[in-house]
Amino acid sequence: MPYVSRKQCVSGVHQLLGSTLKDARRERQGRIVGIDQTREHPVIDVIWQGQPRAERIIITCDQLRDLVRASLARAAAQTQKTASTDDSQEQTQDESPVLLAEQRRA
Repeated sequence: MPYVSRKQCVSGVHQLLGSTLKDARRERQGRIVGIDQTREHPVIDVIWQGQPRAERIIITCDQLRDLVRASLARAAAQTQKTASTDDSQEQTQDESPVLLAEQRRA
């Protein structure tokens, strides 16, 4: 029979994989490459710029929940920005097709 924890897991953590995390205290940034909620406290694995290996960082469930919320809010804002950009690009498509082609590749 599989072990079932009594603690609540944070849902939607897959949104964080590949996200950029900034550490203002140490003035560094890195990518989230792993999340482990099977321990007593959640752990995220981050590869900081210039480091060859991931660092395991213990965080609270509330901090993990806040990271997920921030990631979802950022994704929603990006989607909204992209939608408004697409609308304005459709209106100006005849004026500058080369510029738009370059923007789509990036």
